[in-house]
Amino acid sequence: MSIRTKLFLSNGAVVIMLLASLTFIFEHYSRQMILEKMMENNSNSFSQMTENVDSLLKTYEQTADLLYMDDSLQSTLLQEIDSLALQHTEYIESIVPLMESIRSTKDIVNFHLFTNNETFQLGVIRPLSEAPELAERSGCNTSTPSNRSLRSWTLQEEPDKEGLIRLSQRLNHLDMKACLFVSVDVDINVLKNFVKTKDQQNQIIFSLPDSKVVFDTASENAGATRLEDYWFFDEIRTNEESRLISMEDQDYLLIHRVLESRNSVSGIQIFSLTQLDALAVGTNAIRTTALVLFVATLAIFVVANYVMSSRLTKRLVELSVKMRKTNLENLQPIQSIKGNDEVSKLGFRFNEMVQRMQRLIREVYESELGRKELELKTKESELYALQTQVNPHYLFNTLNALRGNLLMKGDRENATIVNLLAKSFRNVLGKSGRMITVAEELDIIQTYLNIQAFRFSDRLRFRIDIPKRLYDIAIPKLSLQTLVENTIVHALEPSADGTMIVIRADYDEQQCRLIVEDNGPGIPCDHLTAIRQRLETADQKKDDSLHIGLRNVHQRLRQSFGPNFGMIIESKQGEGTRIIINLPLDIKPQT
Repeated sequence: MSIRTKLFLSNGAVVIMLLASLTFIFEHYSRQMILEKMMENNSNSFSQMTENVDSLLKTYEQTADLLYMDDSLQSTLLQEIDSLALQHTEYIESIVPLMESIRSTKDIVNFHLFTNNETFQLGVIRPLSEAPELAERSGCNTSTPSNRSLRSWTLQEEPDKEGLIRLSQRLNHLDMKACLFVSVDVDINVLKNFVKTKDQQNQIIFSLPDSKVVFDTASENAGATRLEDYWFFDEIRTNEESRLISMEDQDYLLIHRVLESRNSVSGIQIFSLTQLDALAVGTNAIRTTALVLFVATLAIFVVANYVMSSRLTKRLVELSVKMRKTNLENLQPIQSIKGNDEVSKLGFRFNEMVQRMQRLIREVYESELGRKELELKTKESELYALQTQVNPHYLFNTLNALRGNLLMKGDRENATIVNLLAKSFRNVLGKSGRMITVAEELDIIQTYLNIQAFRFSDRLRFRIDIPKRLYDIAIPKLSLQTLVENTIVHALEPSADGTMIVIRADYDEQQCRLIVEDNGPGIPCDHLTAIRQRLETADQKKDDSLHIGLRNVHQRLRQSFGPNFGMIIESKQGEGTRIIINLPLDIKPQT
């Protein structure tokens, strides 16, 4: 896949995700805001409608209040009238005008008065036995009626009274113990049509305090239904007037209100059930607009992305072709790419890299030559330590024959010296390789110092104090021997006094320090500075043959372990000299 295609697809993926996210957020929150506004408007409309219904019911209850305060009517109903003619006269003069007045001003279907006065029961005046629920609630069916003023709304369930809702009022203003009642029957359709004129879209449910449903605008037979039969009944037990509920993957807005503005009758409830999909119909235009904007923006981006990626990758392709022509056989800078952006800078950096590679190749070649030269100098150091070119086997045989001859003659002292000399040659020539252990190097030094002790007698004293922890680490062969020999030559031989040579060591977690120190005459300051400078010089000068051993040891340590390791010379004239070799702790010689 070309870089142009990758760039086009990656930019496309990012922009599509961004556009899709922004479109979704815009559409979601816009719909949510509009839906919340519609729900708020719906709730406000429902509140206004319930207030209107409450006012309508209050007009009927005001009629009951007028009759409750009419002491003249109550007095007429309570008097005993034995004559039928007098009953007709009182009925026509007192009851009929009142009944016509009420029916002419209100949508009232039936109007009845109930009394336990058996001497006055005519027309709309009915015996209390026809309203047993009123008699039971007031105690009029007992010998001690209560003195409470009762009012209630009930649903008429008798076959001949279906579709009616009754308002009942006890008329005991004149006499608190009076068993007089008035009932007003209202057609349910009056309330239902009144509600429909206010709210035609939502399902409205009207229920009485006893949970009987008076009407349900979504059902024709709601009169025989109770609130407990509705699926959302459990939701209305909370105090919230509105809430979102769900049934069968359909969301609804449920609003309910209890009519409590009247002190006489409380517990009448009105419910509004609205499908959210019906409210969300008005938000579909927002979704369509969001989709159109998304598609249009995406089309514009595709065209712009194609043009920009083509122009950008054209120069990248040109650079790629030129870079492919460069290899180890043809390691040459490429022709510069025009421009002043990242592509042109990339070509410039590539040319710099090629030039650095050319320099590195030269440096590696020169480094390899230097390594070969160092190996040769290492061999020279070994030859310098031996100071001889004799054949090892011939030398060993000759020394062993000489030692045997001395032992036969009883010259054990000279025989010991010859044995030490043979051992010294064997240690030097018998171990192959550039690296040996500290223990092996100490063996060489011990033999060498024993020979020198025979030579210088009491003038030479030495002590070797190396921890066994350091015996197994690697050290270039003859490094310490060269330092000890340098001490013999420059500290012991010129001095007539005795010389003490101490070989010791200390270490930390990463490296160890092997120290060769003496109490000889020391090195003058200017001479010490010159020696330190020559240690860092790889080339040997013609007049510097006396210090080839020290420089070779220092260079071999640097070559073997890195620039952080090597040799340090410390000296003070008249107080002796200390030479320190730094070695890594974690390197072992190869076997």
